[in-house]
Amino acid sequence: MNNDLNQIDTIKSFLLTEVQNNANAIDSDSNELFLALRGLGNLDLLALRLPRAWGGKEVEEVEYGIFQELVARYSGALAFLQTQHQSAVGMLVNSSNSELQSKYLPRVSKGEVLLGVGFSQLRREGTPLISAFKVDGGYILNGVVPWVTGWGVFHEFIVAASLPDGSALFGMAPFEEDGFVSVSTVADLAAMPSTNTVEVVFSNWFLASQCVVFTKPPGWIHEQDKSNVLKSTFLATGCALAGLDIIEMTARKKNLPFITNAYVSLQNELNDCRATIRDALVNKDVDFARKLDLRAWAIELTTRIAHAAVTVSSGAANYKHHNAQRVYREALICTVTGLTRDVMAATLEKLTKPIAQLTPVAQASCLCSDKTKLCSDDTRDGQDAHPTRAIQNNIIHLSHIINNNIPQWQGDPPVKFTPVAQIETHGYFLRELTIGEHSATHMNAPISFYKDGASIDQYPAESLLASAVVIDISTQATINPDYTLNISDILDWEQQHGKIPHECVVLLNTGWSKKWHDASAFMCEDANGNMHFPGFGAEATKLLLRERHITGVGIDTHGVDGGLDTKFTINRMVLEKPRIILENLTNLDKLPVRGFKIVVAPLLLQKGSGSPVGVIAILP
Repeated sequence: MNNDLNQIDTIKSFLLTEVQNNANAIDSDSNELFLALRGLGNLDLLALRLPRAWGGKEVEEVEYGIFQELVARYSGALAFLQTQHQSAVGMLVNSSNSELQSKYLPRVSKGEVLLGVGFSQLRREGTPLISAFKVDGGYILNGVVPWVTGWGVFHEFIVAASLPDGSALFGMAPFEEDGFVSVSTVADLAAMPSTNTVEVVFSNWFLASQCVVFTKPPGWIHEQDKSNVLKSTFLATGCALAGLDIIEMTARKKNLPFITNAYVSLQNELNDCRATIRDALVNKDVDFARKLDLRAWAIELTTRIAHAAVTVSSGAANYKHHNAQRVYREALICTVTGLTRDVMAATLEKLTKPIAQLTPVAQASCLCSDKTKLCSDDTRDGQDAHPTRAIQNNIIHLSHIINNNIPQWQGDPPVKFTPVAQIETHGYFLRELTIGEHSATHMNAPISFYKDGASIDQYPAESLLASAVVIDISTQATINPDYTLNISDILDWEQQHGKIPHECVVLLNTGWSKKWHDASAFMCEDANGNMHFPGFGAEATKLLLRERHITGVGIDTHGVDGGLDTKFTINRMVLEKPRIILENLTNLDKLPVRGFKIVVAPLLLQKGSGSPVGVIAILP
């Protein structure tokens, strides 16, 4: 795993302080957009997939997608414009023109030179909009590029023209007018007008051979569209997250249960969509039809969430500079960006399906006829179904199903089920269960680490019902499995959702529960026996205990301490008093960020150091 994006805190801080509150100005004013783009350049973030040899980060595709999603959450215009630049950089990386590479690549990461692209016209059928023919020393280009973004921002752009044999020529073109290049007025766009989209006309313009990036065979653009069909989904899911932020903020402000229910339902579906897309990107066995379906799901879901943001904002959403209005327009761009016929057909199919068929989650849930219960076959082969919560009952299981294949801490007793009685011979069914006190979803007690500490049977009943909040570090944990919650994460969360209330349990969603059925991946043990999984950081925990006065913590990994902490620092810190520590939780991605309660039900084991627990969340 490439760890250069461990500066995710810095990126988030920049977006929260410099972009979030200025998003509407960035959307409408090209100067503000340019300054925001420069801000990304100052952080050395404008060539993330550029090889290290050229001064880049060389991040993997999923990591790059996470970055794109994060930027899109706070400004669609900024996300879209920097994507154009990073696409141009990617083309130069794949060029065999070392002279061009030496000229541009060392200067692109910090934005010393900013580049655009102009090749969408290659998707159009019929007579090419712009053509090229070979002459001594280069090519002559004639025609129009109907859509080039970044006028007044980008210095140059990579133009594509059709050659007589149907292949495509790509070359560096100046993004300025001269006697052979003319530029239209900026298009009056409904969405992201600050990106300054123009039409560029070439009239007998000469492209020197040394400025050629590469040539591609006929049909290349269509093959690229197929292989890259999921890349645009990160801009869509980022836009969807922006819509959810609006809905969540409105739910807290208006305190209407139906808004909270809508938020939770959409959040659950979006989390499933994002996780499925990330899995598809790294799984080479996923075919084009499945990827196309996921792209359409992301578009359709983003549109629904943006519409929901408008709905909860009421008439105020009709103001041009209202956040919901901007996000609604950004969803339009997410729909039409890279919109091939295949994507259009898949999206229309998704939009016209009955509601029960809208998502893979809905198809997999197998709802019973009363629409509130999951059918009995939701648990197959003894594995968790991760059931989607029925909105009507507002209750979610946060505990894993226990079987003899669950991930275990090294040295813990194995889980065993031994039949004791059978219906056929005894008239009833009974098994003996062997399990450790710290196996499955479980709670730790102070006696685990302090000789005179309280045992699990000494917790008062009232202490096991608590308000809770969820902090999501799944993005950071995807990039760095050793990531631990820090103070910046807490302050960022509070800036968006309000101060963490006293006497609550802080649940940390790391995304690790998705690895539960692969014990090796869940424990993530290296060749030296060191485990790698995320957890709470010491300074963050001190803040939570001493200044927020929380009553406990919980996590979806096997330890609140994080895999590399062999001294159990967080356990010892929290359990200085009889507080709650929950480990191996699940379904944290199905919860709202705050405003709900949890019920913890341990076995009252006399002198128990802990206990497997049933944990449920009760939503408003």
